[in-house]
Amino acid sequence: MTTFHVWGHGDEDHSKDLKQPKVVKPNVEIEEKYIRINQEYLKTVKPIFQKSCFDCHGNTTVYPWYYKIPGVKQLIDSDIKESKKHLDFSKDFPFVSHETPIKDLDAIGKSIKNDSMPPFRYLIMHGDKKLTKDEVKQVDKWIRESKEMLK
Repeated sequence: MTTFHVWGHGDEDHSKDLKQPKVVKPNVEIEEKYIRINQEYLKTVKPIFQKSCFDCHGNTTVYPWYYKIPGVKQLIDSDIKESKKHLDFSKDFPFVSHETPIKDLDAIGKSIKNDSMPPFRYLIMHGDKKLTKDEVKQVDKWIRESKEMLK
């Protein structure tokens, strides 16, 4: 049998450094729950989030006319980067974040109940992005049902 070596970085042999990938068996029960939660998210919650959240927490930012003003551009870019670091809705549920799906649901629920999202300085120029009472109820219902399913 012929052995091939992979060389790089000045003719160093890195083949001995290669490790077998860790095989992780999926938890089928959890994956099925995520699929069901995501189906409901896509149907009822994602349209709400697209309207009110995706400018900062997604990949479909619609930049305002004042985006090109020096200083404003950097502030908006910084806000978006920070927002997506905490919670990114681009990949649907479960979301990309630094927390667990249940903690993400808790954080979203807390934000809508405290009326802290979207932030005030964003709402000044985008008042139409504020969630309606009906939208808050729909998101809250999805959160409660999703958390119950994950328990």
